[in-house]
Amino acid sequence: MVGPVKLLRPPHQLVATVLGAGTMGAQIAAHLANAGIRTFLLDIVPKGVPAEAPAKLRNALGLGAMKVMAKAKPAPFTDKRYAGRITVGNFDDDLERAVAASDLVIEAVVERLDIKQSLFGKVVAAAKPDAILASNTSGIAIGSIADGLPEDARKRLVGMHFFNPPRYMHLLEVVPSAHTAPEVVAELSAFSDRVLGKGVVLCRDTPNFIGNRVGIAEMLLSFKATTDFGLTVEEVDLLNGPLMGRPRTGSYRLGDMVGLDVVGHVVRNLQTALSGQKGEPGYDELYELMVVPPVLEQMFERKMLGDKTRGGFYKKSRDAKGKRVIRALDFESLEYRDKRPPNLPELAEAGQIGKLEDRVAAALRVEGRAGDFLRRVYLTLMNYSANRVGEICDTPRQIDDAMCWGYGWKLGPFGLWDAVGLQWGIDQIRKLGMEPAKAALELLEKHGPNATWYGSGEAGPTVFIPGTGVTPIPVPEGMLLLQNPATRKVLASNKSASLLDLGDGIACVEFHCRKMNVLNDGVMEMLGQALPTLEKTGGFRGLVIGNQADNFCAGADLRGILKWSTEKDFDALTQAVATLQNLLMDLRHAPIPVVVAAQGMALGGGVEVALHGDAIQASSELYMGLVEAGVGLLPAGGGLKELCRRASAWAAQVPGTDPYPFIRRAFDCVGGGKVSSSAAEARAFGFLAGSDRITGHKNRVVADAKQVAIGLAEAGYVPPDRNELIDVIGEPQGVSFLLGAKMFAWGGYISEHDHLIGKKIAHVLSGGMTPTATKVTAQRLLDLEREAFVSLAGEEKTRARIEHMLKTGKPLRN
Repeated sequence: MVGPVKLLRPPHQLVATVLGAGTMGAQIAAHLANAGIRTFLLDIVPKGVPAEAPAKLRNALGLGAMKVMAKAKPAPFTDKRYAGRITVGNFDDDLERAVAASDLVIEAVVERLDIKQSLFGKVVAAAKPDAILASNTSGIAIGSIADGLPEDARKRLVGMHFFNPPRYMHLLEVVPSAHTAPEVVAELSAFSDRVLGKGVVLCRDTPNFIGNRVGIAEMLLSFKATTDFGLTVEEVDLLNGPLMGRPRTGSYRLGDMVGLDVVGHVVRNLQTALSGQKGEPGYDELYELMVVPPVLEQMFERKMLGDKTRGGFYKKSRDAKGKRVIRALDFESLEYRDKRPPNLPELAEAGQIGKLEDRVAAALRVEGRAGDFLRRVYLTLMNYSANRVGEICDTPRQIDDAMCWGYGWKLGPFGLWDAVGLQWGIDQIRKLGMEPAKAALELLEKHGPNATWYGSGEAGPTVFIPGTGVTPIPVPEGMLLLQNPATRKVLASNKSASLLDLGDGIACVEFHCRKMNVLNDGVMEMLGQALPTLEKTGGFRGLVIGNQADNFCAGADLRGILKWSTEKDFDALTQAVATLQNLLMDLRHAPIPVVVAAQGMALGGGVEVALHGDAIQASSELYMGLVEAGVGLLPAGGGLKELCRRASAWAAQVPGTDPYPFIRRAFDCVGGGKVSSSAAEARAFGFLAGSDRITGHKNRVVADAKQVAIGLAEAGYVPPDRNELIDVIGEPQGVSFLLGAKMFAWGGYISEHDHLIGKKIAHVLSGGMTPTATKVTAQRLLDLEREAFVSLAGEEKTRARIEHMLKTGKPLRN
């Protein structure tokens, strides 16, 4: 029995050490710092630096990593200030002191077993007896690293495999060896979920664990099928992109991002660790594919390693005019050529299908090169994955979670198999000359040709586990999954939104629009219906507004605004804006507390919904911004009113404080269409209050918001006064915004239309350019918002911006 482990404490009470300041080690340290953990980041002393040299020389590798992270994009830190939570040092001078103070030690040095074993020997000598020891190895067996360590240390050693970049990739593979104590695995898994916000997948201690084992198999299958079917890199990235529920990076762009040398290293590790002989340990039916393709070997020789060398399967450069140019690799010549549009007309119909499962089923059934490629790659991968259950993991769900959380897939191999159909998949696998996986045949035999790997039972979602049968999928303690049929209680619903009973007297308005959860008629209807329904039903003491989609809400439905603007039906537009304003005011001044659970993108009207809650429970990855200027408009759902109200309230906390600095910040954010890169930056922008809380795990945000609502209710909630007066700065200080906008226009930094929008924003934020600083009601600010919004909607350049956004998804600066 290992001594009491204690990672589930407030993060500021924890200390961690990361050994190795390379790309992964440094960014793991940054993510620990994001979570509030004081962290040591250590690396070797550079060669030739004497013992008496200054610390800045002996710590050069760690300090260099910190400098790189300060400028890196995407940013490793959720707030640049969190870099101050990291102490840089080196193995020779600081290892004993740092490790002795640490509750968690994570090794992230070069992938060599001898080096890792030697380093852990030093760590064990210095570590506290209850410290958890972890390796970020991507493929070396944890049991091999543990060999040679004292028995007590072996029990505390575990694999902790982050995916790159650690802040953004949800997957964390936790890999115990045969020696690891169960309580260590449980503690580290819970810590990684609750504190680090990770999707934890428990892996068996096998070569390259789960994500890289299956991910590299897909990559090698795609590489071979590319040449077999005469496809280009652009065509393969189309086939392995959103068509199949995968990121736009596809396969080859992803390889460039990861680094082709890294891919080569993982392949070689698999080649060494696995076997092609049936009956031997480590047998893998794709073993013959587990070699670095000759083309890749030639690319390695030419230092064509991907983004890190500015050239891999794609090459980025600038033309004579400084315009960015991306060229693609021709496999035959190994030379770069101009990018070509994919030529796969057979996908024209399947590619237009909206529902992912139906699109996948149709795409795998098309004839021609596209269908040949998809069947070869995905049916082989499905079968391969089914053969791995019981070898690399315990359940199919673990493989799907690894692929979805580590590679950004919407459906993992088993979800894809459910989409195409069990029987059809088995038949096609046989047509390809393969033997169907025993697990698939067991599912077919026990549950018939229409059986699926995933289902739903009385206890909630289920998964079929070979040798066990249909098994409930457990929901982690403290997590609330809105789509769980076992716990989903619907009070009212339409196509775009639902009103749910979360239990304990708390309800939830859930948005579930297909298009980024925009504020369409269905969402507006449900927001307006929520409070009357709860009052009529009785027994409710709080309301959460949230969902568990990728994005909270992308704002207003621009199609309706464009229609009214084009038809010059400004009365209808004015009424629609007034309806939104009144609806959000009703939520802000509701008789019960309203808490907004926000994650992903919250843009435009989505921010305005959030600002009207009594509190916001934010995912750490919250990208929040009032971006209406990009489509020629300004916030008119009470967003500017709320920024003025907050500035007034914050200034009033210290008598004599001027609200101007807060309004200045608001003008800069709204006029510039700034979007936060994290919840921490959203707080710096003034969108989150100091009392608003941040949750690391995106699937815990709603549950945490529910607890906030309960707390507000039990504290004796009193709604804010609808007629409260708001301090506004008036013309004396508001004129500075006009001057700033004019200077930007003179300098050519903004267009004349941007200048007009800036003047309108300044007019509202100043309270209507009143002769002096004064007090106004919220309704006065809403009236100013509405008038300015409708005025801008009548501008031809605004209509052009909206049309361009709807057509391209990008802003037009005209």
